[in-house]
Amino acid sequence: MPAPEISVVIPVYNVRDYLPKCLDSVLGQTFRDFELIAVNDGSKDDSLEILKRYAEQDERIRIIDKANGGLSDARNAGMAVARGEFIQFIDSDDFIEPDLLGKCRAKLQATGADMVIFDVYQYHQKTGLRETIRNCYDDSAVYTLAEHPEMMTKILNAAWNKMYRLALFQDSGITYPWGCYYEDLGTTYRLLARCRKIAFLNEPLYDYLVDRPGNLTSQFSFSAYHVLDMIKITADDFKANGWYEQYYEELKYLAGVNIMECLKKTRDVQDAKMVDKYIDVCFWFLNRNWPEFPRCKYKICREKNDWIYVNPTRLKLYLNYRRKKHAVKEA
Repeated sequence: MPAPEISVVIPVYNVRDYLPKCLDSVLGQTFRDFELIAVNDGSKDDSLEILKRYAEQDERIRIIDKANGGLSDARNAGMAVARGEFIQFIDSDDFIEPDLLGKCRAKLQATGADMVIFDVYQYHQKTGLRETIRNCYDDSAVYTLAEHPEMMTKILNAAWNKMYRLALFQDSGITYPWGCYYEDLGTTYRLLARCRKIAFLNEPLYDYLVDRPGNLTSQFSFSAYHVLDMIKITADDFKANGWYEQYYEELKYLAGVNIMECLKKTRDVQDAKMVDKYIDVCFWFLNRNWPEFPRCKYKICREKNDWIYVNPTRLKLYLNYRRKKHAVKEA
């Protein structure tokens, strides 16, 4: 069987309520020459049975059934067997627009780019709100990170709003960091730096569910420490390749805004000792790598109350006030 032009990799873990819509959106693509690699990552619900039913109906579906290893491990398992010239990652609780594969393939072929980045529909299930996350780059041009370092501060770091040449991963040896959350933060910018050309499509082609039940992105736990690991992986890679000084301000910005978003998740955590330790580690990391933080070429405080989160003493006082207020309310 000849290799398909595109490999679509979908990690699957306990998503029975979302999986059929995701699969239907891929199988309904206007472009047909693709393989769908579904990686069942140790699901405990009937996600695997759903995959098997779909595979019986469409020979383009390949199932990898493996023990649970997390999102990165599942993506890497799919990528390891991918045969397409291009690769697209899709999260199994999301879905895609009918012409995503065709339009991205056409853009990559026309431009010779290694990566194409497209806009996203973001859904808030609780409110029914749909918003569009747009890129700010001209889709009639191609770019490089060296010429546009600010791109690191402007694009989503998500794996799924991009299509890549598979060779971009293979030639660099880059895979998704195993066992970690915030894995895209440790991967996307390393890939960007290696792209000979980067293209854009200024239309929403991916549908992301931001607040589904069980989504961990809005919760605080010890996995929040992984954001530090992912920033370090990226910074160390830039140092190893002699790019660190060139992108010093951009890396500082990425560290600041991503750590700040994790710090915001501590607002309603009642364990003061755990939160204070996390704050201390975060600011130790920032000050060790960027001692002038929060001074930066780019605006780190983007929202009204962000000024609270760039100073550890101020932040601890604020969180202590919130905890006392909560205690009074509960009394």
